[in-house]
Amino acid sequence: MMNDELQTAGAGTTDSDDGNVANRTWWRCGVLLLGLLALLIIAASDALSASRLNPGTFYMLVMLGVTWCCGPWWGGLFAVLSSFAQLGVALDASGNVAEPLYFYLGLCNQFFAYLLSIFLVTVVRSNYTRLQAAARIDYTSGVTNSRGFYEKLSVEMARCRRSHAAFAVACFDCDYFKVVNEGLGRSEGDRALSVIGQVILANLRATDIVARLGGDEFALVLPNTGDAEAMQVVRKICAQLENAMTRHDWPITFSVGVGIFQRVPENVDGVIAFCERVMRRVKTGGRNRVMVEVFAASETAPAANPRTPLRVVR
Repeated sequence: MMNDELQTAGAGTTDSDDGNVANRTWWRCGVLLLGLLALLIIAASDALSASRLNPGTFYMLVMLGVTWCCGPWWGGLFAVLSSFAQLGVALDASGNVAEPLYFYLGLCNQFFAYLLSIFLVTVVRSNYTRLQAAARIDYTSGVTNSRGFYEKLSVEMARCRRSHAAFAVACFDCDYFKVVNEGLGRSEGDRALSVIGQVILANLRATDIVARLGGDEFALVLPNTGDAEAMQVVRKICAQLENAMTRHDWPITFSVGVGIFQRVPENVDGVIAFCERVMRRVKTGGRNRVMVEVFAASETAPAANPRTPLRVVR
């Protein structure tokens, strides 16, 4: 269950993900080339020393680095190459082996040690990756937490600066959440947050991002989305949330502030502040509504240009 949450909390594939894949491919190619170069240098040093150097540790360092960066299969390949290099150097240095049985047994033992080390590094790497992903998940709601949200929004903003595409961000505030959290208990409040997070997640497109920013506030990032399409997505989510709250007999409604960004603000804080400002105007104007505002290119601070056109769409 938790592994599914780690995989689905947030977003699908975007152009930025394609760029990350390309960067990782080049990174792996570079690591493999450096590893191969290091392997050749170690083998040459071993041959020049007539096998007196015993560079098994250096071979292992190279293959462990390759395993960490490129995966266990590449590490296994380097283990095979290292073993053959050591075998070739040993045979070249002595011409023949006096006790071939013990020689080949020792070589097999060393190869087994290489494989065991690769396996252990793979396990550590897997746990490290899992912990990194877990650090960006809000376990109460099952969606991305604020840290992960800021990182994903930063990537989306960088992509939009390059492509000049519009994007939308919506801030959802849960009205009367304290009635549930304090009146029915924190466990029921946590259950409500979990339901809200999963309902939003289930109604997103593959490229959208959802996160819990803290407390009873959620946020969405809708890439490549203009005014009309953003409203379509938000209305659908609001309708599903209302149905879920009715089913559980929770008096929670939702005040939603939507910002449409045809120009990218200077930083992530500017995006969040702009949308939260719209959301606060919803709450002070009566709650349980959706308002949308287009970010003006002249707005450089959260409080700037208070007369920007604001529309109530629900």
